[in-house]
Amino acid sequence: MENEIFYAKGLLENSGITLLDAARIAKNILDAFPKGSSISPIQFCSKIVETGKQHIRSVEMPLAAGFALYLEAKRDLRPDSIRDIRYLGNRLIKSNPKLAERNFSEFSAADCEEWLSKTFITHSQFKRSANEISPQAKDPKGTTAHKVSACQFNKARTMLHGLFEFALRREWCGRNPVKLVERKKVVEKEISPLSLAQIKTLLKTANAPKHKECLPALGLLMFAGVRPREARRLTWGDIDLAENSITIRSVCSKTGGVRHVEICPNLRRILAAEIRPPADKKICPKNWQSKWREIRQKSGFKGTWVQDVLRH
Repeated sequence: MENEIFYAKGLLENSGITLLDAARIAKNILDAFPKGSSISPIQFCSKIVETGKQHIRSVEMPLAAGFALYLEAKRDLRPDSIRDIRYLGNRLIKSNPKLAERNFSEFSAADCEEWLSKTFITHSQFKRSANEISPQAKDPKGTTAHKVSACQFNKARTMLHGLFEFALRREWCGRNPVKLVERKKVVEKEISPLSLAQIKTLLKTANAPKHKECLPALGLLMFAGVRPREARRLTWGDIDLAENSITIRSVCSKTGGVRHVEICPNLRRILAAEIRPPADKKICPKNWQSKWREIRQKSGFKGTWVQDVLRH
């Protein structure tokens, strides 16, 4: 016993804590020791101390500051992916700046779910989403508006999950609360394809001198089922008229895989009419997004365009 006291005093030397202080701290911890526990009292004390250490390490990083570091760490991703992460993160931060200043370690699953819901599923968003889609895609219960909001919720949840995993690896928190947040169910609704008259109107608008440079990209969307983001990444080197095929490379593909798309006669006429540009030139012209929006609006689709409708 005397030896134990001697060694205990040696361990506490210059710590500013007396042997009696240490005993009191140990007793306070053991007051919470559950009856019938499978671990020993000293193991329980060690667990409490380790938990306290993790808490001290994790309380020093607010979510907003951590998000800036997370975004910087993702700089090697595709520009579209970085833009999505920046948009979703900034929207969360803007919707509740006080919550964004909370430390990672202070978030619960309930906090994350409420934050996501209030930011990405709101009555005003239901109304706005419903106004931005075609009447043919709506229903009386607002199913399509709900689908838009649920998709955004799920995308934001995925981003927030990645952010907390980033924080977890840096010991800013002890767990990822987003794992306990369930994804929203997306109610799929059949999308009606455009009519022949609508297709002709789009082609006529794009064939006008002002928009002629956009016609090849529109052809890919309309006749090859290429996704909008894929089309923005494609170059003329991916078009092989001799083999009558389009190569969607892994860097262009949504899923990361390579696929080949056959060029149908209508698309071939559009692509063959172009003076062959350099292989590394993008098929979509500069400022494609704004030009494509103008084509849709001039074709009568202002505020009524359905995402990916050309793939149907």
